[in-house]
Amino acid sequence: MNIPSLARRLRNASLLFATAWLAGCATPQYATHTAYVPPITQAGQQCIAQCSTAMSACQTHCAATRNACVANIEPAAQQAFESALQRYEGARQQYEIDLQQYTMNQNLRFGFGYGQPVFVPGYGWVFSPGYMGRRWDDIPPNPPRAPSLAEERARMIHERCDSVSCPCQANYEQCYSGCGGQVQKSVVCIANCGNAPTAAQPQTAVPLPVSTPVPAQP
Repeated sequence: MNIPSLARRLRNASLLFATAWLAGCATPQYATHTAYVPPITQAGQQCIAQCSTAMSACQTHCAATRNACVANIEPAAQQAFESALQRYEGARQQYEIDLQQYTMNQNLRFGFGYGQPVFVPGYGWVFSPGYMGRRWDDIPPNPPRAPSLAEERARMIHERCDSVSCPCQANYEQCYSGCGGQVQKSVVCIANCGNAPTAAQPQTAVPLPVSTPVPAQP
């Protein structure tokens, strides 16, 4: 039998086994499923319609707030980009120094003076190969990654604009429950389920007590 062919088959079989093993050991992923049970009375359904109107107004307000934040993010993004450029320049200079040291070490290891003592400034007389005598010197340094204004802008938008609280959905569900409807939440497995339960017992949201206004005294 061809030895390279056999080795290739064994490698492929090992990869398939490793993939199957990792798939079997993958952690199940869950998501929250929400079901809405409307009230049976007409008054309750009219109340829920008002909840939907309030949620639409809330979402419009949140969208306008985010758009305003994005529109004013440019100065902060530009400042963050300039700071990132300064850090990048320092990292790039350090990379040039590390690359020179790595190249010199490789030359001493495999080039001139192999096996002979060599004088290296800052180290004195050393023997090649590998005047620094550390195996990690065989690994070349990684160049730093240059920043971009677009990435800094996206990061600032995520940190400052997308992180603003917008409780429209939570307010709607509370309003829905207050109108006599039921909001049932259950945790379901959506990936890598295996023997994991596909759904948990639904939990019904409990409405907050509604305060009754006190009529003004004459």
